[in-house]
Amino acid sequence: MSNCDYTSKTIHPFYDSCCEQDENVNIVGLYPENKIEKVLNCFPTNSWTQFFIPEVVDIPTKKPDVEGIISVHSSIKIISQRVVKTPVVTNKGIPDYTIANSECTKLTGRKLIIEGILNQKIVYTAAVDEQSVHSAHFSIPFSVFIIVSQDTPLSQKFKIDSIIEDIFTCRLSPRSVFKNTTIFIKATPVC
Repeated sequence: MSNCDYTSKTIHPFYDSCCEQDENVNIVGLYPENKIEKVLNCFPTNSWTQFFIPEVVDIPTKKPDVEGIISVHSSIKIISQRVVKTPVVTNKGIPDYTIANSECTKLTGRKLIIEGILNQKIVYTAAVDEQSVHSAHFSIPFSVFIIVSQDTPLSQKFKIDSIIEDIFTCRLSPRSVFKNTTIFIKATPVC
């Protein structure tokens, strides 16, 4: 076995292939693809972001080794939001809101900071003779931002729509599991 520990959070040696992808894992918590477009078009706003949370988690020591992953159940809980002041690009001392990066994002002097928790449960068969079913729970905090218009008050509240677009998971060892969750968040100002 080679040690592919790039997270410094696991002590278990990984499989030589660094990913045993022989399971047909049931993913629970994904937003239906045919409804994502509806969320995008519900409110005319361009306040959104997409990001992913890659992680290597270890099965708790009280639980048996993993033989196969049955399912991953995921949900997102938004715990806070706030608008903060940020830098603005200036041209001879005058704010220049026309300069954008390669994603066409322009610094406006305001960002909406969103903090949340990705709650997940991995259901798996144990590597024991009776192949009993066990689960392990994980809560992963995250923080993301969305650039909002320069006239957004610091006290502005938003309706936050969070969508889990995709989850990839595989066993790295009998004790370690890799998960990568792709998340879409949209913010709509509350009047």
